[in-house]
Amino acid sequence: MLTHVLFANLHLGGSWLAVITEGFYLKNKKKRYRLLSKSITLFNVILFSLGATFAVAGVLFFVSLFPVFASNLFHVYWWPLFIEAILFALEIVFLYTFWFSWEKIKPLWHQILGYGYAVSVFFQTLMINMLAGGMLTPGVKEIKFTASGLMTLSKEDALAMWFNPTLWRLQWHRLFASISYIGFVLAMLAVFHFLDRKSQKDKQYWDWVSSYGLNWGLFGLVIQPFLGFIYMLKISDANDKAFQFIMHGPRAWEMLLMVGTLTLLFLSVISFYIERREQIFSKIENKFIHKMFHWFFWIGLAAGLILIQPAWLNAPFIDDSKAWLNPIGSMDYKYIALGALILMGTVTLTIDSLTIADTKESHWGELSLGSRGSLILSGLLGIFIVIIMGYVRESARAPWVIYQIIPVPGGAAHPTPIRLVNIFIVWLIVSLLTVSTFWLTSKVTAHHPEKAEEVK
Repeated sequence: MLTHVLFANLHLGGSWLAVITEGFYLKNKKKRYRLLSKSITLFNVILFSLGATFAVAGVLFFVSLFPVFASNLFHVYWWPLFIEAILFALEIVFLYTFWFSWEKIKPLWHQILGYGYAVSVFFQTLMINMLAGGMLTPGVKEIKFTASGLMTLSKEDALAMWFNPTLWRLQWHRLFASISYIGFVLAMLAVFHFLDRKSQKDKQYWDWVSSYGLNWGLFGLVIQPFLGFIYMLKISDANDKAFQFIMHGPRAWEMLLMVGTLTLLFLSVISFYIERREQIFSKIENKFIHKMFHWFFWIGLAAGLILIQPAWLNAPFIDDSKAWLNPIGSMDYKYIALGALILMGTVTLTIDSLTIADTKESHWGELSLGSRGSLILSGLLGIFIVIIMGYVRESARAPWVIYQIIPVPGGAAHPTPIRLVNIFIVWLIVSLLTVSTFWLTSKVTAHHPEKAEEVK
């Protein structure tokens, strides 16, 4: 299911990136946007079946290993899952029609197909989040089956379970996290192509793709923390015990790991802009901007050191009498540090996208070793943070499947979350599988300009 999540987020973010990139081509007529949009779409087409396979296999495992839980789940969420299946079919129609009608129908109708694909993925994800969010914040205190057939709950309980308190906050956070994720993955794959191709035209093209993907990654990254903060506040409001468990209890290390990864992402992006844009910023008129990015790096590093500070030590909960409070780990300082990262990321994205958009065109194809390292690191961290975010939400329910309603099967015999060493092994395997699959698929789907395509 974890592997499926990474592929599902690929479609959630990739669908919007594909159709918006095509929209840029229709506006500015630069062929590189058309090439990239087609590559992203074909990438989604090929990996769609693999992601769906993992999803179906996961459901079959649930049904086989936990039949009582699966039965309750289908009774409660039958209609959302039924609508999800319809949207899944609609998604297939839009995606494959969008791909096979490329340059065969009018641009307006093609854009409609593309946005139809993106919107269907969005609402399919919403149906899944009804289940994922409802397991942590179910909206009811108990499940009362009042009838048989396809509507086994009362209307009020059903709506409370489906439209659970954290549904929309989870949905919007997941959307922008997926956009950031696919942007960083695109930037990483562009580096692999840059190294793999010998033609200068190819190197210019993939250099541009790396910057384009990184900007999308940074765009999602500066919005994620704000939406995540709103999401956590709602969890606190709807399920304070779970909130205390992951923020002020034994699972707080997960949040430190997540914000630490978030900081590393910001630092890797800023490092890229320092290294890659040095030829531009070193000009007299841009020296201030160049220095400002160096300041951003050191400020970001200081913010990261604050964010990874534990709020307390020597006890499982912060309010334990044996707990040692860490003054540097105060949440007030962490809010300031997080705000600083968001502000610096926003300024960096604005400068790179608008202020020097024309100047940097003359430098495509000169991707340095440091720049390549920053992009690859951003891609790997972009994958890793998606894994961590899902793990935080899932482990907050421990030891419940649906919080305080359905316990984890097996009780103490199957403690949750599983041991730390085991989960890191799983994360490593899933990450390597995902990167390898993305790269091999990208080698098939990438459009190389070679001599026939001008980048400028």
